[in-house]
Amino acid sequence: MVEEVQPATSPTDTFSSSGKKRARQEQAKQIDFFSQPIQSATTRDIADIYELPQSRSQPEPVQATAATGSAMKRLPVISTEITEIKAAGAANKKVAVVCDSTAVSSPKRYKISSRNRVDQAQSSERQSYLEIFDRILQTVMQNEMHLFSKVEQQTLEAFSKLDHHSRHLYTRIFMRKQAWLRVSGLNYGEQVIMEHSCRLLSAQTSGSEPFLITGEALDSCEDAISLLLLPELKTMARAKGIKQATSKTKEALCAAIIKTTKQRTVTSFFRKSKSDSAQQRQTELIQQVLKITGPLVRLHPGTADLFERVHMVFFRSATHLGDNNTMRSAVLANIGQIRFPRYEVARSSDLFASRDDVVRYKALVEVGYKMEVLLTSLVKETEQHRQGWELYLEHRQEWHTLLKYLKQQPAANNCGIEQMSLDYWRRHFTPGWALVRIVERAARFAANLKQFADERDVLESLLSQDSYRLSKRGDWYERLVLLYTTYLKPKQVKGKGAAQDQQQQHLYQARDMCIRALNDVHVNRVSLHAISRQLHIIEDKLGLPVDQQVSHSRLCVEWQPVQERVFYGMRIRNGMRRGPSVWDGHDGVPCSVEQLALWRYRELGYTGVHSENAMVTTLFGLLFWDIIFYPLPGVLDTEYQSQPLDMGSESFYFSRRTMIEQRLAEINDTDCYGQIISKVYAREHGSECVGISWDLSCEQLLTVAKHMGGKRLAAICRVLATEYRLKRSGFPDLCLWNESTGSVLFAEVKGPKDKLSETQRDWLDILTSQNIDVEVCHIREGDARDYEDH
Repeated sequence: MVEEVQPATSPTDTFSSSGKKRARQEQAKQIDFFSQPIQSATTRDIADIYELPQSRSQPEPVQATAATGSAMKRLPVISTEITEIKAAGAANKKVAVVCDSTAVSSPKRYKISSRNRVDQAQSSERQSYLEIFDRILQTVMQNEMHLFSKVEQQTLEAFSKLDHHSRHLYTRIFMRKQAWLRVSGLNYGEQVIMEHSCRLLSAQTSGSEPFLITGEALDSCEDAISLLLLPELKTMARAKGIKQATSKTKEALCAAIIKTTKQRTVTSFFRKSKSDSAQQRQTELIQQVLKITGPLVRLHPGTADLFERVHMVFFRSATHLGDNNTMRSAVLANIGQIRFPRYEVARSSDLFASRDDVVRYKALVEVGYKMEVLLTSLVKETEQHRQGWELYLEHRQEWHTLLKYLKQQPAANNCGIEQMSLDYWRRHFTPGWALVRIVERAARFAANLKQFADERDVLESLLSQDSYRLSKRGDWYERLVLLYTTYLKPKQVKGKGAAQDQQQQHLYQARDMCIRALNDVHVNRVSLHAISRQLHIIEDKLGLPVDQQVSHSRLCVEWQPVQERVFYGMRIRNGMRRGPSVWDGHDGVPCSVEQLALWRYRELGYTGVHSENAMVTTLFGLLFWDIIFYPLPGVLDTEYQSQPLDMGSESFYFSRRTMIEQRLAEINDTDCYGQIISKVYAREHGSECVGISWDLSCEQLLTVAKHMGGKRLAAICRVLATEYRLKRSGFPDLCLWNESTGSVLFAEVKGPKDKLSETQRDWLDILTSQNIDVEVCHIREGDARDYEDH
C-alpha cells in the first residue's frame, strides 16, 4: 500500500497532549510503510520511467514471480503503462512494474511531470553511477571474492540480482553522505517506483542484512531534529512555547527544542507519571519529527561498510573514501567529460592478502583520515590535537606489536630498495603502512601539544623499523636532532653545572643521531644537507677539535653557489588582505611577484611562463609515457588511473630500470625527443596523467627541449625517474628562453623576507651541476630607476 505523507495541518494538533496518540499512530504508519508486501522481480529490471519500449504500444499483461526468502510468491498482473501505474498507486493497489531490458529497442520519452524533465547530460551522469557501480561489483566478484566472507558474498550477489531501479536508487544514496533521508525527497524517479525500491532495499533478505534501514531505527534526538527545515523548526518551536522562535537560527532552534526533552513541564511535574521520563520525552520528539518528515531511510552501516571495502579493493584507493573523488572521476570518464590514458589493464588478484587485512587496512585508513582532519586545526586549539593524540594511544599497543614482529624478520626487511623493488610498493596497501601513517601523525600532535618527550619516543619508534615509509626517514632524523638541540629541556637539577652537563648530553645525543642519519642509505640528499649543517653546528657548540669531528663520505654541508638577480617594484599594500604580496605590474595591473619578474625578464629579451614544476614534469611525462603506463603486474589495475600504483614509491625506477635507461640514452645521444614529444602530445592531449599540464602548448615544450638539448634534458629526466615523489616539487618558478641566443633560463622568484626551502635549494644545485642556467630572482620594494642599471 502506497501512502502520501501529508504535513501536519495544525501545530497544536501535532504537539499537544491530545496529539500523542496521533504521534504513535504516525510511528505505526512509518513501520507499516516498509512492512507492506514487496513485489520484486529479481530477474528483470523495473521500467525506467523516462524510457519505455516503443514497439509495444499496448503491452500485454505479464505474469511474474518473485522470491521472498525461500518461498516463491505469485505477483499480481504487471503493467508497463504509466497511467495504470499511477492509477494503481492512487487506489492503493499492489503493483509491480517490470520491463524486460532486452525488449527495449526504440526508447520513447513520456512527459510525466516537470520534476522529471532533467537535463540529458545530468541524466547520463546519474545512469553512469550505476554502470560504474555494477562494473566495480562485477570485477571484484570475479577476481577477489576471497577477500569477503560467505555472508558478504551472499549480500553482494543479492544486490546484483536486484532490479535496475533499486540498484540505481541505492547507488545514488550510497554516493551521498551517510545520513537520514526523507523518502519523499529522493528525486530519483517516479515516486511510486521509488517507494517500492525503498521497501525492497530495506527488507531483510535470507542470509544478508538489508541495504537500507528505516526511520523506526532513529533513536537520536540530534539526528532527528537536524532533518527538519527552518520553517518546520519554527513551527515546532512555537508549539513548544519557545520564545522568539522566528528570530533564532537553525542551530539555536535545534538546541532549544532538544533542551525541552530534558525538562519536565509544570503539569507533568504534578501528574507524577512514571512514563514522563527524559527518555520518553525524547521518544515523543522523534515521533513528532517522523510525523513531519514521513518515511525515512539511510544506509545500513554494515552493508555500507561492505560496499566501501568493495570500492577500496577495486580502485586500490589508499585515501579515505569520504575524501576521494575516484568514483566521480570514473563517472566523468564514462560520460566522456574526462579521458584517461589508453593502456593495458593488468589487474592482479593478490594485492590484498586476506579479508582480515582489507578490514584492518580500511579501519586504520579511516583513523588516519580523522587525524589528518584534526591536524588542520590551529595549534592553539589544543582540544582537537588532544583528540588526535588519544587516537594514537588507542593504537599504540598494536604499533608495538608490529614492531616486535618486524624485529623477528630481519632478512626480509634489511635488504635495499633495489632488491625489494618488485614488491615494496605493495606495502602501501597493508595495515602496517596505514598504521605507520597514524604514528607519523601522532608525532605532529605531540609537537603541537608541546609533549616533546612523547614526540621523541614516537620518532625513535618509527626509526626502529625499516619496512615502511623509507623516504620519510630523513625528516624523522631532522626533527629528532632539532628536539635534542632545542626543545628537550634539561631536567630540573640542583646546580648550574648539572644543568650544563644535561645540555651537553643532549648535544651528544643529537650528534649521534646525525651520524645514524649519515649511515642510513634511505636518507635522501635534501635531508643529508640539512643534517650535515646541523652536525657542523653541534660540533662547534661542543668545542670538538678537528680530529674528533665526524668525517663521512655523505657529508655535504654547502650547496653550490647560484647566481642572483634583483628586480625592484612598487608593492600594493592592503592592511585587510592576507596572503601573497601584490605588486604594481605592467600597465598598472596588480600582479604577483612571479608575474612582475616575468615582465622584467621580457624586457631583457626572454619569453617565458610561470610554470613551476609543470614544465619539467610535463616533459618527463611525455617522453616516458609508454614506460609510465607499461603494464607491469598489478600497477595498472583499473581503466581509471592517471598513474601506475607504484609511481610515488621508491620502487618505480628499479621496476623499470632497463626501459628507463634505454630511453635516457636515446634522449642523451639523439634528437629523438622532439618527435616523441610531438607524437605523444597529439595522441594523448587532454588525458588525465600525473604531472602533465596541457596548458603548456606543444610549441612551448619543443622550444624548451630544443634549447636545453638532449644531454641536459636526460639529466633532469633521470632525477624525476629515480625520485619522482620528492622531486615533483621545488623546481624554479619561471621557465624562460631567448630565441635569439638559443638559451634557456630557470628562475626562482622570492619576494621580501621569502627564503629558499631545502627542496628548492636541491633543485638549484642539480641544475647548476648540469650546467643549466638558473638563478634566484629577488623582488624588492623601490623605484627601479633608482636601483637598477640601464
